[in-house]
Amino acid sequence: MEKDNPEKRVSARIEHKTPVMLEPFEAGVMHAARMHNYSKKGLYFESDFYLIPGAEIYIGIADSPFASEPGVYECYRSVIKWRKFLENSYYDYAYGVEILARIARPVKSGPRRDSRRQPRRACSVPTLVQNKHRQIPGTIQNVNHGGVFVQCSEKPSRGQKVSLTIPLKKKQKLVSRLGEIVWSDENGIGIRFQNEAPAK
Repeated sequence: MEKDNPEKRVSARIEHKTPVMLEPFEAGVMHAARMHNYSKKGLYFESDFYLIPGAEIYIGIADSPFASEPGVYECYRSVIKWRKFLENSYYDYAYGVEILARIARPVKSGPRRDSRRQPRRACSVPTLVQNKHRQIPGTIQNVNHGGVFVQCSEKPSRGQKVSLTIPLKKKQKLVSRLGEIVWSDENGIGIRFQNEAPAK
């Protein structure tokens, strides 16, 4: 019994790997993650999205182990209990969460994100958006080969040409990409990359 519960938890964790979706209460934006194990009152997942211990989130589980039959999507209101940085993983962060309640909550989607030709990968990467006049700090929240969504408090207007400086943790270097702001709202800006990266 001790081998089944090496961390001496009140409820032992059971391995169960499945994609999950994260939705912070205040943002309303979905982020991809991967669940690895669960117990009666919590679960463990990995993600590139940066969350603070104590934050409450919705977790949508594609193949919920809590359901009475396999293949059922369920959503749970949860709280982040701990976070640690991952050195040798596809994702940057590991999280332990406590489940507060199961809820009936549809997956949110917007016409702008659904209409993309290429799916975007959720992340949480600091960046600098630079135009002719200033540098604006922000956080890349999702990305694909064609562009990014940057969450920032200061928002340059649509149509501006900008440069993004992006740290690549895995390769320990900075890269720059040129792009154009194609939309802006209260959460941030959407940037479409130009075909060629600027010379380094």
